[in-house]
Amino acid sequence: MSKIKSFFSNIAYNIRTTFVRFPMSIIFLAFLTSIMFILIESLSDFDGDILSRLIFAGIFGTFLSTAVKFMLERFESLYKYQFSFYGLTIVFAIGYYFFMTDAKVTSYSLIHLLVISFALFAAYLYLPSAKDKVNFGNIALSHFKSAFTSILYGIVLYLGIGAILSAVNILLYRIDYKLYAHVANIVFIFFTPLYYLSLLPKFNSNKEEDTAKKDISYNYPKFLDILVSYITIPLITVFSAVLVIYFIKILVTGVWPVGQVGPMVLGYSAAGYFIYILSSNLENKFSLLFRKFFPIVLIPLVVMQMVSSYIRIDAYGITESRYYIVLFGVFSIVCSLMLIFSKRKNPNAIVLLSAFFALISIIPPVDAFTVSKNSQENRLREILERNNMLVNNQLLQKSDIPNEDKYEITNISNYLHGMGYIEKIEWLPEEFNENYYADFKKVYGFDQYYERYYPNDEGRFFVSAFLDDSQVINIKGYDILFKIYSRNNLYSLTEIGRFNLNGKDYTLQEKYDEDGNLTLLVLHKEDLVMEISMKEFVDDLFENPSESKSQLSQEDLTIIKENEELKIKILIDHISVDRYDKSYTHIYLDAFVFVKVP
Repeated sequence: MSKIKSFFSNIAYNIRTTFVRFPMSIIFLAFLTSIMFILIESLSDFDGDILSRLIFAGIFGTFLSTAVKFMLERFESLYKYQFSFYGLTIVFAIGYYFFMTDAKVTSYSLIHLLVISFALFAAYLYLPSAKDKVNFGNIALSHFKSAFTSILYGIVLYLGIGAILSAVNILLYRIDYKLYAHVANIVFIFFTPLYYLSLLPKFNSNKEEDTAKKDISYNYPKFLDILVSYITIPLITVFSAVLVIYFIKILVTGVWPVGQVGPMVLGYSAAGYFIYILSSNLENKFSLLFRKFFPIVLIPLVVMQMVSSYIRIDAYGITESRYYIVLFGVFSIVCSLMLIFSKRKNPNAIVLLSAFFALISIIPPVDAFTVSKNSQENRLREILERNNMLVNNQLLQKSDIPNEDKYEITNISNYLHGMGYIEKIEWLPEEFNENYYADFKKVYGFDQYYERYYPNDEGRFFVSAFLDDSQVINIKGYDILFKIYSRNNLYSLTEIGRFNLNGKDYTLQEKYDEDGNLTLLVLHKEDLVMEISMKEFVDDLFENPSESKSQLSQEDLTIIKENEELKIKILIDHISVDRYDKSYTHIYLDAFVFVKVP
């Protein structure tokens, strides 16, 4: 019992001292927990976009206040200004809300938050070791152990409380399902980060109690030593060999990869640097060899990634994802050269450089968003000018342009709309962004086009068709109308609809054969009443590959089947069919079903 009591006493003591050590971080965590409470309760008096922006500002404030605290601990001469720094943290968080988030949360806001949060995280990892004050390998190990322990405790705590709530719900009385979300909010938004901070020692303190905590935190667990040295490093070494062989194959064949290698090498590089930092204090043979050769092997692989990315960018322009792949490639090469030629080979420089590159990516005019917006705007402008749709900065409607250009215009416009860039393009209507999908045809002169045909391939492999929603749906002559959804269920007959007619209960089921062809079955009890095969309709969609099928009339999207018992009309609202794998058809279907007795 004394050990258990001591265990919980230590936890309570660590948490109490954390409130004193990280007061601003705790305030921001409490703020985030409160906002999440409002979102979970779905209180109608609060605007969802405003709450999302407050969450973004709260996350920014949490990382910034934590970085400020580590800065004050590293540079003690600044400690007398701590309240000024805390005040500036609040001011910057408020400024982030007003100037760094959009009125409507977009992908831009999210990417920006992720990047700046990563930069601040890297900063507070680096700060205690600035000017080699503390061994960075020990700091990284301490953060890793603290994060792993706090997350594990958080998961166990949530599962335990969830089990208790479930028992109460089943055995005693019904509880509000939102209670589970509130528990998750408190555990993962407040308790887990708080406990993570409580486990971190004061890296730059020489007090006796702090030194004892550092000794515990810097202790390299045997299981982690085995995991890193004898499992992770051999695995990443084998993966390196595969990439090197692939690199040699490219040099021999002269055929460069286009898309798949970039994210793969990026993930490999990130994992490699993480293992490099985590193994920086290990002196066994595997760790020493890995730290010696990893930077050397990485350089040609990253060069391969950069060439692949260039091919992709040359064809489709720059997007945020391609920007970050290229930026991470440059970062990887710089870090590798530093680790190869530097005498100290201090891994804290990796973290410092990562923060520097992250900040570059959000500072105009070289930030990811400005560069990507300009690249895609120029691509769109070039396509429109080539088709005489943009003359003297005046946009003209035109429908008789190649389908390949319709496809590119649709995808580029969707990207610009999703990122909130359309309103920043002077030759596009200001109100276009507000009613984007409804006004698309008014602006360009044709409906959104998603089909792509490759003449050298075996034909088109993807078709998407939508019902023209400008037409009125006539339900006259039918007794029942309902909607169905079908999503390629391969494993069993699945019920997708149910109706009652003339006192009989019917079910509508979907059935896919081994080739992915869809058949709709109507059953009364266990008796089959009707089969409606979709194969012929789908085959017709793949005919005339040069003809647009993005938006069709009701007549083109209607299937009627009738027998002595029922007459059924299927009116397709949306269908997407993928035949990329020639041996199998993937179908996604939304449709209206009309039923009557003949």
